[in-house]
Amino acid sequence: MNKYQTTLQVDVSKRIPYYYSALPSPISMEEVPFFYITKQGDRLDTLSQLFYQTPRKWWMIAKANNLVNGTVAVPEGTNLYIPSDV
Repeated sequence: MNKYQTTLQVDVSKRIPYYYSALPSPISMEEVPFFYITKQGDRLDTLSQLFYQTPRKWWMIAKANNLVNGTVAVPEGTNLYIPSDV
């Protein structure tokens, strides 16, 4: 398959032909969500150290996952979204 191959499509509502690229557009890594499944003993501050190289950004993980229980402890097996540190 040629990477520039296109397919002719027709807009049914307007009856207008157009070309549709056969390849999807690239996705930047900033757009790809990253998830982490917690293990026994994981805490928000230690996860912050692991992903952001500082324990002080634990609140970013807590906020992204709607964790408002007032503790940095996270139950084992919790699927956490890790936001990018931009």
